[in-house]
Amino acid sequence: MNRVKKMIPVGLCLFLAGSFSTIHAQPEDIPERGPVPFSAYDRDGDGYISEQEFNSTRSERMEQRAAEGRPMRGAAGAPSFSGFDQDGDGRLTPDELAAGQQGQMQQRRGMKGGMGENQRPAFSDFDLDGDGKVLEKEFYDARNQRISERVEEGRPMKNLANAPSFADIDANGNGEISPDEFAAHQLQRRQQGME
Repeated sequence: MNRVKKMIPVGLCLFLAGSFSTIHAQPEDIPERGPVPFSAYDRDGDGYISEQEFNSTRSERMEQRAAEGRPMRGAAGAPSFSGFDQDGDGRLTPDELAAGQQGQMQQRRGMKGGMGENQRPAFSDFDLDGDGKVLEKEFYDARNQRISERVEEGRPMKNLANAPSFADIDANGNGEISPDEFAAHQLQRRQQGME
């Protein structure tokens, strides 16, 4: 009987550990509108998007929209996985996905309003130590560096007074900005600019 009592907690711990790892690996739902977040593409949770994950997520979104009677316009001309895979290593990083999505949006808008290719910074511009997250000090150091560089080039930043704070982008308030939080904030700013 004592042996059974000892085995129950061990079995329960193993079950719970397996449950949490399964929860972590589940992909995010695909949104109806706007760019698909990195976590929705990264179905196995390994921090990269494979070509298979990219294509199956894109196909799933197209099927969802078609079933709702809202087929995606221009789907035939959408860039392929290789169009996003800047370094050609067969997997996408959060920055490669964000850059590809931003390029797509700018192309769709026909570069309206004089938006240049490098107008909006990438996540990697703020992730100074390359650890996949942006801490508050990194955020403000990167912003100050960007301001200085643009001033030296004679290109002052527009709307600097309305620039978001670290807390504005850190949506979950955990003290760090993830690639998804960064991309979601940029999307929100673009949508506000279009209104």
